[in-house]
Amino acid sequence: MRPIFVLFCLTWLWSIPNVYASDDPNMTIIGDWQVHHIAFPSTFIQPEVAKATGFDRRNNYNLINISVVDKTSKQPLALKVTGYAQNLIGHRKNLTFKKIDEGDAIYYLAEIRHANEETYRFFIQLSEPTSGRSETLEFMQKMWVD
Repeated sequence: MRPIFVLFCLTWLWSIPNVYASDDPNMTIIGDWQVHHIAFPSTFIQPEVAKATGFDRRNNYNLINISVVDKTSKQPLALKVTGYAQNLIGHRKNLTFKKIDEGDAIYYLAEIRHANEETYRFFIQLSEPTSGRSETLEFMQKMWVD
């Protein structure tokens, strides 16, 4: 009986995915990727930056910011980022990410229109074009009209 229990425990441990959240609620470790994610009001960015990046500064728009770095080297990773957001009643909104490359940092930004105190669950697909590796990030965030 004991060997079966040990085998069960080992099987259970091996089935745990290589994804875990850190102490930082806006960062998730996926294998050797450190993924930073946050949604914030679009009014937080300066008008010049909004114009240069093509985003609207409105009190009912949030920007979704995704950045991925190698966990060891801390170098930014150039990935294909796609995804959607779904509110608590199931309304789904596709997200269109724009890549912002600052050399030593790469950000992927998308905007989403929302109601006051609306909560969204985000489903983000991260794909590495060279290796074909694909990972999914999920997080939830409540948004307010600014």
